[in-house]
Amino acid sequence: MNRNALRCLVLAVAAAVPAAADEFVLPILALQWPGKAGNQWNSEIFLTNPGPTTVTVTNGRFLPGTLRYDVQCFPPIAAFHLVAPYSTVLLPPQTLYLDLECPVAALGAMAFDADGPVVISSRVVNTFGLAPSEGVLAGLGQDLPAFATADLAGPGAVYQLPGLIWDPFRCGPPAFEIYLYLANPGGAPVVVTLQQSRDGAPGELVVNGNIVPTPYAVTVEAGAFLQLRVEPGGAWPAFCGEPQLVDLFFTATGGIAVVASDVDRSSQDARTVLPVTTSN
Repeated sequence: MNRNALRCLVLAVAAAVPAAADEFVLPILALQWPGKAGNQWNSEIFLTNPGPTTVTVTNGRFLPGTLRYDVQCFPPIAAFHLVAPYSTVLLPPQTLYLDLECPVAALGAMAFDADGPVVISSRVVNTFGLAPSEGVLAGLGQDLPAFATADLAGPGAVYQLPGLIWDPFRCGPPAFEIYLYLANPGGAPVVVTLQQSRDGAPGELVVNGNIVPTPYAVTVEAGAFLQLRVEPGGAWPAFCGEPQLVDLFFTATGGIAVVASDVDRSSQDARTVLPVTTSN
């Protein structure tokens, strides 16, 4: 079967999938993504059906991020998955690689549609430059949930990213680094405003190496993903000290998935920090 005929067949089968009951956004998807100290990150995704009826999960809407190609291929399988009752389906990096037409490296988010109740989660594993195996990934991994539509951050609330580990008193390379991941699945840009306090009092952060005043607004375009490296700003005493625990706050003008990742540079292990909604 030639490429065009195969594409038409995949589209025809996908069109027959029932209308989605909900959309889910996985805020980080990495494939062969290089990092510091020889790190290389790969995602595996788990689709869990807790109910008595088979659920169809459709994926393939990648929110870039970055896709790097040498030569693109066409996926030999349709980008939807049947999840039997009371079971879990694993999507290993090889499946995701084919769904994204064989990138050399990818970093972004992924949106899924499901025609019934489903739980979607992921593990981003540090494979340290080795090619992923065919099965479950081994190594240090960061667990991540996918956000259903109702769980996205949105207007009318102030959100808190609690217990972030900062390293302002370092005498040498940072012991911990903080990254924020913002994934906008919608059809309009979303403005996320970062604050160092719930009331938005003036302050200062270092975002991607640049000193910025807070509150600090960043726009995430429709169907897009951003990664931000965040550090404390301001003047700090000139002596060595232990890492500090700090909370970060944000607001959003539209539905968006936001997570933080604290990376321990001594082990290259990453911890997921999920936002919580604050109250008065």
